[in-house]
Amino acid sequence: MGGEGEETMTDAVQGVPWGVAEARAQLEEVRDRAVRWLLDRVGSNGAPAFAEEHNGYYRLPWALATAGERGAAAAVLGWIEREALTDGGDLREGTPRAAWTRMAATYPLSIIAHGAWALEHYDTARAVWEALGPLQHPDTGGAYWERPEARATGRQLLFPTAQLGMTALFTGRTDVADAVYGWFRALIAAQPELPRRLHVGWGPDGLITEVPEDDAYNLVVDFAEPRQAFHNPGIGAAFLARYGAATGWAEAVRTARDLLHLHDAATGEQYRFTESTGVCKLGLGAAAVLDAAPDDGLVEHLLLMTAWYRDSQDPAGWWAQRTRLRPEPKEFHIVEKTAEHIVWVSTMITALAGRG
Repeated sequence: MGGEGEETMTDAVQGVPWGVAEARAQLEEVRDRAVRWLLDRVGSNGAPAFAEEHNGYYRLPWALATAGERGAAAAVLGWIEREALTDGGDLREGTPRAAWTRMAATYPLSIIAHGAWALEHYDTARAVWEALGPLQHPDTGGAYWERPEARATGRQLLFPTAQLGMTALFTGRTDVADAVYGWFRALIAAQPELPRRLHVGWGPDGLITEVPEDDAYNLVVDFAEPRQAFHNPGIGAAFLARYGAATGWAEAVRTARDLLHLHDAATGEQYRFTESTGVCKLGLGAAAVLDAAPDDGLVEHLLLMTAWYRDSQDPAGWWAQRTRLRPEPKEFHIVEKTAEHIVWVSTMITALAGRG
């Protein structure tokens, strides 16, 4: 699915030749191309392509609803409700749950709840929140990395915690959002190596700074090195900016902006999308912070990420999910990544539209 398209792509972003209005137009073209591609992978009964192989469909309702395809979004959500969720709102055993048992346990559930709320399936969102309850640490507020049946470490990581917080804000769960903010305050306060390295894991003994090499991608972002989990500052900033806007806490917005500034001195290799696509969430973070605290530097981030999304997209409309841990993504990973990018691109369009 990837070879022919890759030959047409440059290896990294080559520059930003436009202003705000043209960037919006570029993003709309990119989004619409991706939506058309994704719609071709939804069956007449709402069944997503490759659903029998991997749960990479959890974001489709949110993505399609955000892009204005509410009918298709509702069809996929209906299929998820019938085929992937238990009556109690949890992921069913087997393929729906398999990939999310030992990693990012809250991530697909919180995103399903987000999509359900956007489509006004409030009963589904409420049921999923019931399933999410045991997956948030009762004292720290962080999102457990592992499900209870596979909880070997008890650690909590930044990106699923941030998504949990964003969904909590969206669905009115201020109690969950407040707890997530407390987790972020503790995590940032404990950092020993900023701005070079951002440690993103919290465990029973606090911030995880002793990082095994085989787990480094999950636990620390080294901004001087390529192929890092560059998604962490962006999604963290997005939660913090939205939390600050919702509560009026200026400290949260300042912390969000500080997280985005970590990209400023990072290696240019963060934009080399043929090797790593984690920086995609920089667009999300810049859009969220721009809404809360307008700044021309954030606009520059959005213009650069417009070029990144344009250059990294295959002519057919999809994006490939590449990380150090997944150098050769499969087709179901591509569906998953394309749905994610539709949401972030749509968020960037909204932020730029607010600039006039």
